[in-house]
Amino acid sequence: MSTLIEITSLTIGYNNQPLLTGINLTSSTGQLIAVIGRNGKGKSTLLKTLSGLLSPIAGSFKYEGKNMLNLPEKERARLLSIVITKQVDIGGLKVYDYIAYGRYPYTNWLGINTDTDDDEVKKAIEYCGLEEFSYRNFNELSDGEKQKVNIARAIAQDTPLIILDEPTAHLDLINKVEILKLLKHLVDNYSKTIIISTHQIEYALQICNEIWVVNDAVKTYTPSEMIKQNKLKELFGEDLIRFNEASYSFKLT
Repeated sequence: MSTLIEITSLTIGYNNQPLLTGINLTSSTGQLIAVIGRNGKGKSTLLKTLSGLLSPIAGSFKYEGKNMLNLPEKERARLLSIVITKQVDIGGLKVYDYIAYGRYPYTNWLGINTDTDDDEVKKAIEYCGLEEFSYRNFNELSDGEKQKVNIARAIAQDTPLIILDEPTAHLDLINKVEILKLLKHLVDNYSKTIIISTHQIEYALQICNEIWVVNDAVKTYTPSEMIKQNKLKELFGEDLIRFNEASYSFKLT
């Protein structure tokens, strides 16, 4: 597998105040990558920076050799799509129309979709199992349904890289599992590279190819390395919990 993600000497933070410095990571195509760490360590800041929502203090993030942090918005939007946790109020907009906005990098200045754009929207709706919701108002959906719609919009955008910030936050167990399996299927069958921040560490260890651990620095491991090298204990510090390798679950100590 060729190296597609190159993060070099990246420093991130707010108001020119560094939160994490000297981040150096590489990754290959077709990977499901989990970003894990305790609250306040910088997971969301890292993903916002990689997504172009927050300017870096220093360093670069290259995808396919292109510095994503310097690309014009429309060019970046053909390589990278984003799903954020915060739910937006979009009034009476229909689900189909909301997903169709994902095609904006390819439309003309009038924003008119072609038959090709409509085909991509329909494929994204079918892939996420949203046919029965297509012409309902977005705001009438449950949180789990809304998150699937957000993912369908990212799929319709047809980018090789997708970044999701806490995609399963506030969802019940069934919706968490459905969304994680959906993302895994995208990686395995459509050659997508997906980066997600998550607190669902047990699931991440089972389905992800890589784990980026944010804990005063950012380091990358395979799931097996995380377990064999006891990195979970380092992450949580105190002897409050123990990871059970057989059941892939945490136990209170």
